[in-house]
Amino acid sequence: MNHVLIGLMGRANQTRAHDRHNIEGPFKDAFVSKVRLNLNDLLKRRLEEKNMDKKTNLLIFSGAVAVAAVVGVILSF
Repeated sequence: MNHVLIGLMGRANQTRAHDRHNIEGPFKDAFVSKVRLNLNDLLKRRLEEKNMDKKTNLLIFSGAVAVAAVVGVILSF
């Protein structure tokens, strides 16, 4: 009798797990749809990232030079 109850409970749990992980509803199309990769968009995005990296590097370098100048002025007195 216990084996039958355990077997039924196991199957019920498997059914619930299958229902939870079944892709249905509004998200189904998001996983199934195929989007073409546009190389021009990727190149444009990379150029924007490159420009942002240049600006960030310039700010970091300027900050380091400013700190070095302040330390130099302080040490010179």
